[in-house]
Amino acid sequence: MTPYKHKTIVFLFFILFIGITKSFAQNTKRPNIIFIMTDDQSSIVPTKNDTEVQSRPFGFNGDQDVHTPIIDGLAKNGMIFSNAYVSSSVCSPSRYTMLTGRYASRSKGTIFMKQHPLGTMTRVENNTEIENDLDNLPKLLQQLGYKTGFVGKSHIMEHDKLLQRKNWVKHGFKEFDKEANPNNEAVSEAAAHNHQVWVDIIKEYGFDYANAVYGGNLKEVYNDSLNVHNVEWKNKAAIEFIEKNKDKPFFLYYSETIPHGPAPWIKRNGKYIFSLDANPKFTGEGYVNETYSYLPTRQEIKNEIKSLGKDQNHSWLLWFDYAIGAIVNKLKKEGIYENTLIVLTSDHGAYNHGKTTLYESGVKVPLMMHWPNGIKANSVYKEQVQNIDFTPTFLELAGFNLKKVKTPLDGVSLKNVLKGKQKPVHDYLYFELGYARAVATKNWKYISVRYDQESEQKIQNGQLFNGWQGSKIKLPYYTRNSHLGYHSSRHNPLYFQRDQLFNLENDPHEQINLHSREEKKLEELKVILSNCLKKFKNRPYGEFIN
Repeated sequence: MTPYKHKTIVFLFFILFIGITKSFAQNTKRPNIIFIMTDDQSSIVPTKNDTEVQSRPFGFNGDQDVHTPIIDGLAKNGMIFSNAYVSSSVCSPSRYTMLTGRYASRSKGTIFMKQHPLGTMTRVENNTEIENDLDNLPKLLQQLGYKTGFVGKSHIMEHDKLLQRKNWVKHGFKEFDKEANPNNEAVSEAAAHNHQVWVDIIKEYGFDYANAVYGGNLKEVYNDSLNVHNVEWKNKAAIEFIEKNKDKPFFLYYSETIPHGPAPWIKRNGKYIFSLDANPKFTGEGYVNETYSYLPTRQEIKNEIKSLGKDQNHSWLLWFDYAIGAIVNKLKKEGIYENTLIVLTSDHGAYNHGKTTLYESGVKVPLMMHWPNGIKANSVYKEQVQNIDFTPTFLELAGFNLKKVKTPLDGVSLKNVLKGKQKPVHDYLYFELGYARAVATKNWKYISVRYDQESEQKIQNGQLFNGWQGSKIKLPYYTRNSHLGYHSSRHNPLYFQRDQLFNLENDPHEQINLHSREEKKLEELKVILSNCLKKFKNRPYGEFIN
């Protein structure tokens, strides 16, 4: 062999080695994580028999009447989870679980503990708050060198500031009339000040960056004109976070407000007054004179849906789809797309008023994950996963030893699932909401409804409970929110039954209660529920835990 040929072969091997090394490094590098969440979106496809306009899921959930090509493309080239659930079907507890890996009834938040001192039964609802002195996902990621960002809706921090508007000045907020015009400079400045107060609060809980945030829902800005969805405003903040942290591993919590009420499909005088036809300069920080030329205009979005012959009531989904596309484009531009895990889900469902119930319509959600370096395209996972699993999954992918998490996690890591393993990671799932608790295997679900001692005594004495709008009812709603309780109980006729057993394979919409016909299965699931409840120390629940 001539010296020239020898050098050529060595050089080619060197180039091959470098290529393999770079490929290996790229595939083993800790991923960026973008966790994107909609608000009140079920994975269930509405039917023609539904009497109300429903919040539709994405195309990858099987909905043929929506147009979400970007999101569906990410799902197809990633992993779709067909049995994804949350443990509580209302905003605050579900978000608490996502950011801690703990069930919401483990909360040590001030309001929660005041309502439920140790030794009493918990009633999980929108009373759950992330604790400032305990581990959570962003704080642990910060320890690993991740930059953490928060964009969008909170509803998981300091509810005393959020809900007690009479104490706003005391908490550092500025007041203005609910009917005030945000075009007024003083009103807009007050709204911007209040927005900054929430930004500062959110940063205290483990986030390096916070922008385009809401302390709660849109209505908690307490201004009629600002009670509108603004996808562009939040999207630009998300892109800004990526721009600032593109050279470091990062975690972005990107929480949309759609399709939570005011519903984006509500029309008045032919206009979607709370979404696509609202003033795009009206935001959670008042009037913002910003342009979003990198996105289609709202009118162009409506025109596209019309040209496709799709239902314009769900143009909001394409609006959101383009926002996700802008995130993808930014990642590609910065050369970090391949090693970014994009997760898209919802905080809970709301199909047929399943919100604040433990029916599939409330706890089953859309979920897809996309990560070119880590997930094989066209992947589908059909086994059960739950929002308790997000925190351990993200931590393990970031390199955290889960055994060293000081506050125990209730979920499990899905790292092996993302690698293609198809084995179940859960034998069953546990659910909690208000007075209800449930467990579900892949094909069976048991829902129990039990009351605290005081309520139980009232029931036995024949006393009535407060319902919605001054009405009186024989049994209390699961949650203290009578509006949600009224609609949930009205649309779900089995709501008040104390023991509910469903064969999910034969009865996916949970219409037939088999508790008196399948006694053996009922007792089997009761034992599972009892064992789950024993893990919550000093928390009674009916005859299960006295």
